[in-house]
Amino acid sequence: MEHIEEHKHKWYTFGCKDATYLMGKKEYASLSFSEKALLTFHKITCKYCRRFASQMQKIKAFFRTSANESSLTLSPQKKQSLNQLITEITKK
Repeated sequence: MEHIEEHKHKWYTFGCKDATYLMGKKEYASLSFSEKALLTFHKITCKYCRRFASQMQKIKAFFRTSANESSLTLSPQKKQSLNQLITEITKK
């Protein structure tokens, strides 16, 4: 969080990289008032960070529900197609 601390007096230098860092931090620790304010203002003005925050919430909800289901497995066909896709992507 050094980047935000060194620019504490310059709120306008707060960018998407800082916002995504705070969104991740928010999942594991509480944010200070100034961090919450910066993040809220940035999300108001940045549609990409709003979308990222929404995606994070969906992923978090998915893992929360899937952790409760013990029978979450992939079919052999799905495993094979995912392995092929990963192989193709890593070759690029």
